[in-house]
Amino acid sequence: MTDYVFDTEPLIAYLYDEPGAGDVRERLEAVEDEDARGAISHATATEVVYKVARLETGDPNQTPPSGEEYEVGERDLRILRGYGITIEAPSWSSVARIKGAGGISLGDSYAAALALEQGSTLIVGADPEFGDLAADIDLYQIREEPA
Repeated sequence: MTDYVFDTEPLIAYLYDEPGAGDVRERLEAVEDEDARGAISHATATEVVYKVARLETGDPNQTPPSGEEYEVGERDLRILRGYGITIEAPSWSSVARIKGAGGISLGDSYAAALALEQGSTLIVGADPEFGDLAADIDLYQIREEPA
């Protein structure tokens, strides 16, 4: 059985039908069919909710989200969980070691640490941070250019 950990960018790509959405959909359906296991870190869950809320404002860099926009983000997270995606927390020490090696955001460090601990394939977008990880993690990139 294949295991996947999803970073935020691929999930946003799926939710907004951006380039790479089909690759994400295939993996979510594999989780739903119990041909694979899928997880996200609690940091990724947080990012999905607030990023969807910001996108729903129509002006994500200028307009703060309202309660309604956050509800859309929470609904989208429930949709992802409906596929069988679990929300898990990697150990703080794994996160610290990945973050401490440099070149990666804290949120991405949580996703990478979870994939490392679970021996899972980390599903990523076009984020170049993952290319220079000090840890040996199997990566699957859904696209090479950001949307």
